Amino acid sequence: MFDYRVKNAEEIPTPALLVYKAAVAHNIRAIGDMMGGYARLRPHIKTHKMSQIARMEMDEGIDKFKCATPKEAAMLAAIGATDVLISYHIVGANIGRVVDLKRLYPDVDLKVIADDGDAIQALSDACTSAGVSLGVMVDVNTGMDRTGALPGAPSLALAQQIAQSSGLCFVGLHVYDGHVGDFDADMRQKTAFESIERAVETRCLIEQSGIEVEKLVASGSPGFEHTQRVDGVDEVSPGTWIFWDTGYGDKLESPFEWAALILSSVISTTRADLVTLDAGSKSVAPDTPVPHFRALGLSDEIAFVRRNEEHQLLQLPEGTPRPRVGDQFYLVPRHVCTTVNLWDEVCVIDEDGMFVETWAVDARGH
Repeated sequence: MFDYRVKNAEEIPTPALLVYKAAVAHNIRAIGDMMGGYARLRPHIKTHKMSQIARMEMDEGIDKFKCATPKEAAMLAAIGATDVLISYHIVGANIGRVVDLKRLYPDVDLKVIADDGDAIQALSDACTSAGVSLGVMVDVNTGMDRTGALPGAPSLALAQQIAQSSGLCFVGLHVYDGHVGDFDADMRQKTAFESIERAVETRCLIEQSGIEVEKLVASGSPGFEHTQRVDGVDEVSPGTWIFWDTGYGDKLESPFEWAALILSSVISTTRADLVTLDAGSKSVAPDTPVPHFRALGLSDEIAFVRRNEEHQLLQLPEGTPRPRVGDQFYLVPRHVCTTVNLWDEVCVIDEDGMFVETWAVDARGH
């Protein structure tokens, strides 16, 4: 296991979000090895939201990105990314934000997704008025049921509308297969292939109608290793891989290392079997059921008794040596994406295990 101990941890006020540069670099290399390079990788930056991490990805040859918010897209454009997909449905006042972003960075190949005819018309009206052209991908629902047009004819109709709309350019299909997450590896592969098959069939239908499908972008961290092998899939867009967490790590075999942990201190020990940490719901995985994290150096049998905004009360298994007030623990989040979004900055740990600087979480929030 990677050694997460920080040699000068006493210099870090807790709680703190730690990012290990060596683990991040390892994960970037690992996903390149899995995919035979980065040509078909469009990483989702909603996990890290950080210009410094995006620069690390760009330095290794990653040249296109996916994000969830106009704020994340603006961060990417500002550091020189030239191909950005906002994989979110842009409606209301956010249309103006995206149009402004395109006007500010006209050389960026900026794209959004859509699954609704009225929303497409609103995008068209705004882009035409502003004199810009925006790429739009049809978001296809292949089984998750969160967003997306149904495969087949409904998606074809939206592709035709986009292709005929002033100010818009139809650039392809987007699929997020978040329902692919079974603990059983064979079942996970089966679900991933069934899901992507619907999108590939839809691509063929659109192309048969005479409309070019420039690309099909698909898959998150659980499914991308399978869908990247499918003909008709141009790019995959996982996100969690960059930092990894126990939510995926406990059910997926992968080459990725945990790269973002919470450093937390014991602030109280009210009983021999109880300890209170300073990392509550404002510090780690606010959206998860228990266990919210794995505490390195503590038994997996610890009980999560109570969590408040700035407190985490844990009950230790019988026979566990009682930690002292001031002792520090390294917490691996169950959901790292929402954990990172809680923090304004991270403490960077270098290859020698030293805390050396802080980096801003530039695009946290919306």
